[in-house]
Amino acid sequence: MSVGIISYPGSNGDFDALHFFENSFFIWHNTHWLDENVWKSLRLVVIPGGFAFGDRLYQKATDAYSICPGKMAIKSPVTKIIMEAVKRNIRIVGICNGMQVLIHLGLLPGRLVQNDNKKFTCKKVKCNFYFGKKSGITELYIANAYGKYDCTQEEYEEMVANDQIFLTYAEDIPEVGSWYRIAGICNTKRTVLGMMPHPERNIVSCEDFKPVLYEILGLSSHEKKVPKMQNHFEEKISDIMQSEHVSYKSTRKYLDRLHTEAPWVIVGPGENAGIIDVGNGYCIAIRIESHNHPSYLNPFEGSATGVGGIIRDVIAMGARPIALLTFLRFGTDSHSEELLEKAIDGISYYTNCVGVANVGGDLYKHKSYDKNPLVNVACLGIVKKENIIYGNATAAIQLLIYVGSKTGMDGIGGAVMASGSFKRDMDTAKMQANVQKGDPFLEKLLLEACCEIAEGRLAIGMQDMGAGGLLCASYEMVKRGARKTKQKLGCKIFINQVPIKNEMEGYPCEILCSESQERMLLVAECANINEIFEIFEKWDLEYAIIGEVTLDQTYSIYDGDILLYEKKLSDNDITQDWPNTGSKHWSSEDLKMEKIKDKSLWQVYDSTVGNRTMKGPDQDGSYAILHIREIDKNIYLTWGESFEECFDKMKELNAKPLCLVNCLNFGHPKTEMVRLINVIYELNSNCRKFNVPVVGGNVSLYNCTDSESIRPTPILLMLGITEKNDRWY
Repeated sequence: MSVGIISYPGSNGDFDALHFFENSFFIWHNTHWLDENVWKSLRLVVIPGGFAFGDRLYQKATDAYSICPGKMAIKSPVTKIIMEAVKRNIRIVGICNGMQVLIHLGLLPGRLVQNDNKKFTCKKVKCNFYFGKKSGITELYIANAYGKYDCTQEEYEEMVANDQIFLTYAEDIPEVGSWYRIAGICNTKRTVLGMMPHPERNIVSCEDFKPVLYEILGLSSHEKKVPKMQNHFEEKISDIMQSEHVSYKSTRKYLDRLHTEAPWVIVGPGENAGIIDVGNGYCIAIRIESHNHPSYLNPFEGSATGVGGIIRDVIAMGARPIALLTFLRFGTDSHSEELLEKAIDGISYYTNCVGVANVGGDLYKHKSYDKNPLVNVACLGIVKKENIIYGNATAAIQLLIYVGSKTGMDGIGGAVMASGSFKRDMDTAKMQANVQKGDPFLEKLLLEACCEIAEGRLAIGMQDMGAGGLLCASYEMVKRGARKTKQKLGCKIFINQVPIKNEMEGYPCEILCSESQERMLLVAECANINEIFEIFEKWDLEYAIIGEVTLDQTYSIYDGDILLYEKKLSDNDITQDWPNTGSKHWSSEDLKMEKIKDKSLWQVYDSTVGNRTMKGPDQDGSYAILHIREIDKNIYLTWGESFEECFDKMKELNAKPLCLVNCLNFGHPKTEMVRLINVIYELNSNCRKFNVPVVGGNVSLYNCTDSESIRPTPILLMLGITEKNDRWY
């Protein structure tokens, strides 16, 4: 059982209603439909009083207006939900101005006009209630300027005959002057009710009336309580978890067919980064990601935070980042030049401050990237095999620890935004909130602290709070752990314990979903907590215990002792199929790009920090060489848009390929899915033929504007190794 509280712009009675009605959630006025599961649990719709939106009638909020309480509200999309509730015989109650809305919709008879005293009146009044066998007297507050109920004699007699008047004032209210002292009425089916007094105000004085009202509205206080904000959280969580960016619902079934195993592969796809064994107890972690949509909206922050996110993915495996590579695709118009300059500045700003060498990559231009530039970033890290950390919990009673930046409003909705296409007339200024803001200095502190924790083997699991924020980080760690251990793991998140910025007060769902940067989530045993906290304090990092692992297979969110949301965790992955027709034809001429070979563009990156770079971007060739001094071996990195480019260069360098990661950038799946599938199949065929396993990757879809997709852009990065006098072919 749940109660939907409709909230209009300027509402000031919606929170009162939310607190008064148990198991309630907000329905924003722009909402035009509810999920069928929500409809099934919905028992009551409340249209609260006190909203300024309902008093004024206007075309635009800044234009001239007239006073006509309730009429403006009926133009909102949510009216469709109100009328559907009527069809489904779900009870509706309108309080004060909410009653005005129901009258304007023709759901209740009569009209509400200005009070006799021509003033706003707020006072406690005595009321008589009658409903079936229930009758009595109570005291409620009125607070209105248009609260005088008026009707024709014929309407009044019909209401009396049908027993539609359930609330009257016990005595005359001269300030108001309601006809026949009418204070509350209903329709003939008793499913739509309107009342001018406010039952949700001064709860103490109307406790005797609340059980009666609940009975009138068909609510039972004996039913199992639904968490306070269940449906609000349900909607937000569903949007994020079902987004393409998070779920891979369109591509997972094809990616699962890739060749991913070899004796030297320690960790394959599905973790924060792939890991391969390079000998003598050491491993290399490798990951590639895209940050395309944010880099168009805000190229500096979009590209900078793309770097920050990929670094944290590698850190989460217990590895120390040692190298970055950036693969840029930008348009050919003047605006693209501006975007490119800012993107390079963002990458330089972040990488140089964190102190990770940018050792390679490439830059191409093509007109299809004018509105959809691509920023793909890869990161490598080194880790002792015994220090690898996985992104999972393993048992109940383990604690969830938050560390890093305070949670703010930046980046909210980023994952959903990255799962949609652009429009030429979109308001990019309004979408800036979807772009995260980075702090590389804080990232450096986080890096050192996490590496120290890995070296001490103090953490069970670690996860970057990137796309989907705390929600995805905690959900993934529990889900991975459940699959790995075959236990029914769940977790409790105490949202009130999360370190937040001031603007987040009172926004629990936003706290859960924020994509603020430089934050990590750790899973640890109680015995290691003090030692972990000492490390955080050494590096001057903010931290908090914000949850615990459970054994009930339930994802629960609490605000102190108050349960806000809970749901059983499902092991089922959602899928989405696209038609196998309609692919745009790209001729070889259409696919040609301009390669930018200007080395000065790479000089803004520190390519030698860490003293491992033997061949970097200051020298010719699409490859890089890094020295792994811990084992006195060199690793080779080659890249391109095809397996052959990477493999042939690796062979030319006399290096043995160990693995490959990919970033598959395509347009709208409606027209590009067939081509993407063919790329995956061809890649799989070559990887199996030459035993080069894929250990990770990323798919970026919806790189399109008004259905115009980018040229298909797979970015492949291959890692190989050489030892002295080692020939492998």
